[in-house]
Amino acid sequence: MTKKNILLIAGEVSADHHGAHLLEALKTLQPQLEVWGIGGDELQKQGMTLLYHVRQMSFLGVGEVLKHLPFIRQVMKAIKNRAQKDKPDAAILIDYPGFNLRLAKALKKMNIPVIYYISPQLWAWGRGRVKTIKQCVDLMLVLFPFEKEFYEQHGIKAQYVGHPLVDRHHQFLPEEFKKVKPGKAVIGLLPGSRQNEIKSLLPRMVKSAGILIEKGAVEKVVIARVPHLHEDYYRQFLQATDGHFELVEKPMQHLLPELDAALVASGTATLETAYYAVPMVIVYHVNALTYWLGRLLIKVSHIGLANIVAQEEIAPELIQHEFTPQKAADLMFKVLNPQVNEQLRKRMLIVRQKLGRPGASLRAAEHVHRFLSGDLN
Repeated sequence: MTKKNILLIAGEVSADHHGAHLLEALKTLQPQLEVWGIGGDELQKQGMTLLYHVRQMSFLGVGEVLKHLPFIRQVMKAIKNRAQKDKPDAAILIDYPGFNLRLAKALKKMNIPVIYYISPQLWAWGRGRVKTIKQCVDLMLVLFPFEKEFYEQHGIKAQYVGHPLVDRHHQFLPEEFKKVKPGKAVIGLLPGSRQNEIKSLLPRMVKSAGILIEKGAVEKVVIARVPHLHEDYYRQFLQATDGHFELVEKPMQHLLPELDAALVASGTATLETAYYAVPMVIVYHVNALTYWLGRLLIKVSHIGLANIVAQEEIAPELIQHEFTPQKAADLMFKVLNPQVNEQLRKRMLIVRQKLGRPGASLRAAEHVHRFLSGDLN
């Protein structure tokens, strides 16, 4: 079997996880692989050569992107130069549309085939990018059936593979719901994976948790830390806290079943939290420019991915100026009511249904393998 050279771009922590599972499955079908590009610790463990690490690429919002524009251009140039030199057999671009769609245009000019795994949320942000995808992407691998329909309506080849989150988590689901013990509740703070996201959200989350502790509603607060950020980065936001707070670096499949409720940054973590049927309050806060542009562009009624997938509000959202410690504490207090908590857990089961069955990573790998083998049907 001829060795295949693959450019892979996973610019965020969640993409690193999904990419690692894809690569692990792909190696069982196509053992001779040379994979290089942007990724994180998980992809590196699968043998990928990292030109840049995800920790260097975590920019949230327009302001952050503009501030780091010279570096982003440097990264783009390095990737394009390497692609021009190596002529990879294909590029696998995972999510991260601001960077990846620009790169896809350049790869198209080099006649390098592009596979896009985990679709940009065109149905949320408007359809201006559809033209770029139609021109530059050879195969879309999508997570939801409605995405496949969306792309096919626009004449773009797409394959529905299901959500890789299910592969990671389905075997860890508890057999029954955790029941809240009044005054003994354990809550989680999930502030995201980017430094500026954590800086914006965690101080408010901590203050909110403090209010709940003072009310006697919460006994323990668990703060989820991501591996690529040192614990000292988190500690600066925890100086006024007491022994009720615990900073942990723990896989979500072990953390979430321990929780009675959570305060969660909008994004993939809301899907994971909903998959485990943990009641939550979804929070979002960015700089004013990013928020203003988002208000102009976003075409959906919810910002939390769990609510978008459920197509109903299964978790309350506090967005921008609405996200204050007191408002978050008030909502969390309601969520921790034992009867309300149980009802919310039952409503969240819809997310499990929407995410589908296990095997997404293998199905995605099979499509990639067929593509590399020249079978484009």
